[in-house]
Amino acid sequence: MQKKLSRFTSIGALAVTGALVLTGCGSAGPEAGAGGDSSGLSGDVLFYDTSGGDVWEGLNETLFADFTTETGVTVTDDYNEASTKFFAAAQNGAVDWSLVFLPSLSDAQEAAEKGYLAEIDTSIVPVDKLVDGTYSETGIEVGTFGMVLAWNTESFPADAQPQTWSDLYDTTAFPGKRCFFNNPQYGWTLESALLADGVAADELYPLDVDRAFAKLDTIKNDITWWSSGAQSIESFENGSCDLGIVWANRASVAAQNGFPIDVSWDQAGYANSVWAIPADAPNPEAAQHLLKSVIENTEGQIAFGSRVPTPIPAATKGLEVDGFAAEVQPFLPVGENTETAITLDADYYKANNADLTDQFNRWVAQ
Repeated sequence: MQKKLSRFTSIGALAVTGALVLTGCGSAGPEAGAGGDSSGLSGDVLFYDTSGGDVWEGLNETLFADFTTETGVTVTDDYNEASTKFFAAAQNGAVDWSLVFLPSLSDAQEAAEKGYLAEIDTSIVPVDKLVDGTYSETGIEVGTFGMVLAWNTESFPADAQPQTWSDLYDTTAFPGKRCFFNNPQYGWTLESALLADGVAADELYPLDVDRAFAKLDTIKNDITWWSSGAQSIESFENGSCDLGIVWANRASVAAQNGFPIDVSWDQAGYANSVWAIPADAPNPEAAQHLLKSVIENTEGQIAFGSRVPTPIPAATKGLEVDGFAAEVQPFLPVGENTETAITLDADYYKANNADLTDQFNRWVAQ
């Protein structure tokens, strides 16, 4: 079997479900690809889904619909808030799902280490069409999650819009309240402070926490805190903040709803979720072919990403941002948008998140 190293070795902890606005967009079926005859497939793929909502609806009407048209195999949604139920079932040898949506790289790594995941059959699944580092022997990365600088374009002159983390921390040139997530890991708060203070991207981790808090002290009186993706955009809409850090898919929703928001991907943070096949999957061959279909179906990927600005798979070779609907292009973690973006170091957070959260909460309360 072909061996590939992946960012799965950088363990993450991101589980975010976006309430995303859908825009109608059809898709075409996958191209004829090498490897794996799907003519004998049958039955259903029960999908352990930790995203749900508009993400499921988008998949069901684009990539999954195309797979069903191609093979006759249906895909049924089983929504779960986290991976807990999957781990319990796998431990007990009672897995009902043939494809699982693991919300974090840490979940995927743990499941693989415990033997809960099947290997990707590369005689069927064309992983060579994926960008190196976005798949492993047991799964493919999906749903890139971006933490970006965002601002109300009407709050600043057209020729003086914020673009960098340094701008976010410059209250003289860019006055106004700043929105930050009230959690150290998922909001890029500590990272943005260090990057604004001159730390090089390749020297960002391990985080110099004291230096980050010292930089945050310079704008602390101008910070408002949000605790959910919806609240982050509400803070912009009700005037509680003029700029800040938000999740890119939420900014896209706000823009599609007519709010004057823009984002910068310059040194933005990002991480991915994972699709994998359980070791005891009841319909593993169909699941392998489903992965094949999704990877080869670039038109379906564009159709899905133009509805829900969360690319699935995370990175397909040759798929650039200009292939998607114009209104979502600025918000998609694809191609040139992410050239200077930085992968969240999930190994670091796995080892340090408890202490970081305690320090963060104490600093906020001061």
